[in-house]
Amino acid sequence: MQKNLIKQQGVALVVSLLLLLVITLLAVTTMKRTTVQEQMTGNLHDRQLALQQAEAALLVAERLLDAAPLPGGPVALINNAGVYDLPDPALPDRWAPGQLVTWVGAPVMNDGLANPASYIIEYMEEWAFPPGCDRSTTIARGCLEPTFRITARVPATPGRAEVTLQTVWRR
Repeated sequence: MQKNLIKQQGVALVVSLLLLLVITLLAVTTMKRTTVQEQMTGNLHDRQLALQQAEAALLVAERLLDAAPLPGGPVALINNAGVYDLPDPALPDRWAPGQLVTWVGAPVMNDGLANPASYIIEYMEEWAFPPGCDRSTTIARGCLEPTFRITARVPATPGRAEVTLQTVWRR
């Protein structure tokens, strides 16, 4: 009877060690998943802050164009810092990495939680709106208006999100 008891205690030890191993593996897997989810949440938060910065830069550029003095209006701003004439279709986009353009810094938001945004403005000629309004015998007032493309970006740094937004602006 004593021999039987010793054998059972040995089996109990092996079973308990296997259970401990399974529980440890489950705990480690859960910790890894939690860490990955935390990183994903942090990245999403960082991207949202960068998106807010870029949207604020678009708004600043739109207000600059809205406030342009007459008689030239927004077209008179061309060749000022960050405001460019028609893009050349044969050249790379001005906002592409490595292009020599002057990005205008926008006011910083979010207390430095995201990289600051900057913008450029490009004149895109006069566009007809609504489309085809310039083909009638009498062109309606406001049909042909100067149109601008605004590009705002929040550049990437290690561990931070990069965001680039564009909008078309016309009065």
